Amino acid sequence: MTFTTYRPDVDGLRAIAVLTVIVFHFNSQWMPGGFIGVDVFFVISGYIITRIIYAEIQQQTFSFASFYIKRIKRILPLFYLVSIVTLLVSWLILTPDDLVRLADSLRYASVFIANIYFEKNSGYFAPAADTLPLLHMWSLSVEEQFYFIWPLLLFLSIRCLSPRYRKCFFVLLLLILVGVSEYAARGGQASAYYLIQNRGSELLIGALLSMFVHDKKEILFARESALALAGMLGALILVGLFFWLDESAVFPGLNAALVSVATAALILNGELRKGLLYRLLSSRGLALTGRLSFSLYLWHWPVLALYRYYFNGIDATGYVTCAVLTFLLAYCSWQYFEKPLRYLNIKKKWVLLGYFVLPVIMLVVIAKDIKRHQGYDDRLPEQARRLYEISITSYDEITKDVSADSRYQPFQLLPVGDAYLLPEKPGALLWGDSHAGHFRPFVEELGLKNGFYSLYGGAGGCPPLIGVDLINNGRPEAECTDTNNKLFEVIKNSEAKVVFLAGRWAMYTETTRSEGEKGSRVFLGDSTDYSESLANSRRAFRKGIEATIQQLIANNKRPVLFEQVPSYPFLPSNCLIKKATYSWMKEVSCNIEQTDVEQRQAYANNIITEMSDKYPQLTVIRVNDLICRDGQCFSEVDTVPLYRDNDHLNREGSKKLFELYLKTEGYQWLRQVFK
Repeated sequence: MTFTTYRPDVDGLRAIAVLTVIVFHFNSQWMPGGFIGVDVFFVISGYIITRIIYAEIQQQTFSFASFYIKRIKRILPLFYLVSIVTLLVSWLILTPDDLVRLADSLRYASVFIANIYFEKNSGYFAPAADTLPLLHMWSLSVEEQFYFIWPLLLFLSIRCLSPRYRKCFFVLLLLILVGVSEYAARGGQASAYYLIQNRGSELLIGALLSMFVHDKKEILFARESALALAGMLGALILVGLFFWLDESAVFPGLNAALVSVATAALILNGELRKGLLYRLLSSRGLALTGRLSFSLYLWHWPVLALYRYYFNGIDATGYVTCAVLTFLLAYCSWQYFEKPLRYLNIKKKWVLLGYFVLPVIMLVVIAKDIKRHQGYDDRLPEQARRLYEISITSYDEITKDVSADSRYQPFQLLPVGDAYLLPEKPGALLWGDSHAGHFRPFVEELGLKNGFYSLYGGAGGCPPLIGVDLINNGRPEAECTDTNNKLFEVIKNSEAKVVFLAGRWAMYTETTRSEGEKGSRVFLGDSTDYSESLANSRRAFRKGIEATIQQLIANNKRPVLFEQVPSYPFLPSNCLIKKATYSWMKEVSCNIEQTDVEQRQAYANNIITEMSDKYPQLTVIRVNDLICRDGQCFSEVDTVPLYRDNDHLNREGSKKLFELYLKTEGYQWLRQVFK
């Protein structure tokens, strides 16, 4: 049995990998585990790259220069094309802050560290995925980093280690990488998903498979039935995982290792060059799609993200449009751009200069220029620019030349309200997650009218509840618990009469975020039960909010609780900006249905109402009553956009809510508390 250079079945496997990723990105409910197509790609890459260089290194014919020139010609031209086209379209439709984010990600992607950028810019305040048209470049950066590390590591292992010790070294390295990945995944760290040390095991499994096939090919073909069985088992595992896994699974870690082993079994089966699986994967349609897989992968996400961004979502027509456009762009760029530049016969120095050095410098300069000019907001019409400038306002931008007594730490010492009252003691304390933070302008206006100032304390994604923990993989998030305990000690010992509580309550009672929002599910628990379930989170929430209210009252504090503002499945202020920019959008609604908001918040608001009925000392500020009416919840009041992102108010929006609250009976009652 001889080996041929081309493996049509591997192209077929590439096709399945890219199609599952595309289906998942179009709608994750269609194929919840489709994201593992990226991991299939990693295994294939490790296998193919090692297949190219392993024998050459052993035969001492390998050239690092030739290897990297081929990689440059294979990868970078299409990357530049997709990036430039994405940048041009984004210039026309993205708001300035989103254009700056795109430019930042482009700068990092140009020097092969996009995964590091997205790891550093993930988390609670990360922008929605549809504002990141180059988000998928993280996986390309992982592969590029592998290309830098692996040839040198393989070269040194062959030169310095005997075959036996080399095998032991790589097996040990594989076990370590799987362990590191599992540890990071269970810790819920963004690095688990994005960084090469947590994805390296997948690439290494493919690489070790290639080395094994090269060294043991005669033994392999004596066991055809075992290889056929392994291939069928691998195929069944992958198909099962495509539908069984979802974004809530611990990943990558051991689950990614299972995906990688199943993929390796399929590749190994294909070495037989016969059988049902080989014929299926080698079919003309799949093989052609596999040859287009790199182009399909690079084009599909910008097309989908920018479409969703422009139209505030996607429907059946959008799916068809994006699919057709993706395949059209992929084929044309592969046929008329990628292949001609890949096989262009020019000297290595010109490849290095024309394919790498000059384009990278150009993209970095462009990206830095966009950031320096803050996204060129003068691209927008005057009305759209006014809306944009309001939408990006935040209380964090406010500076004052006085600060409160340091004994109030960890509350922030920047006074919220009348700073001239210092060194008087704060009349109120505002405690909660980032939703408490966005109510600072509301509380500031309240304080200015009633002669007091407040201090704000809390942390993003950390509910202001005593005796309740955020939990991650069955363990409490110590940082959140410790912060709340310290803040509550300050509250108990303070002279403040009133404590404002605010949080993204529905996120904790439903355990999910808004549609399209990045981030894992959010679970609550306590020392009696740390299981991650909807029922346990709701139990812990009810227990925690009542205990917190009881403790505040017991310490002579008047609790005032903000109802949560509606969360959007899109960016409402961006919608308003686009309405002011494009004439065709003038009739488009940037509001959401009141019934959807009420359904989302029903459990949390029912508990809040129950607490209000049970504890007359508790005051509830019914935010939804201010901005929801006639079946709609509004994203704009009196031409003022309310939101900064999909669920946080901007500074002016928070002030506008206070203006509306001034006209209610609730305000007249609340002001008596401060007299």
